[in-house]
Amino acid sequence: MRSRKRKGFRPLKKLKEVIGKIGTLNLILILVGAFFVWFNWQMLEIFREYASIPESYACAVIAATIGECGICGWIRTNKDRRREHQWEQEEKKQVEESAKTTESEDVGNG
Repeated sequence: MRSRKRKGFRPLKKLKEVIGKIGTLNLILILVGAFFVWFNWQMLEIFREYASIPESYACAVIAATIGECGICGWIRTNKDRRREHQWEQEEKKQVEESAKTTESEDVGNG
């Protein structure tokens, strides 16, 4: 018997591809948003039953949720700044190389 690699259903590979397309930060924001909707629904249910909600708990959860979104925004800003800096450095190198090429052509023609 020969062992063959079977091309079958690979859920983890598909999941990684989907997450790669969406992006980790966007996935976190989607999950935080879903949690926030679920949490608000639960607070409304508690309010309907008891005519009151645990306000300290609700405020803490909302603060943590907003804090998580703020952290995600901070990470995104830093990534964008780093990418822009890298592009600027690459452009600077290209300008320097083109200037050297033009300079060497001028010397060769002169």
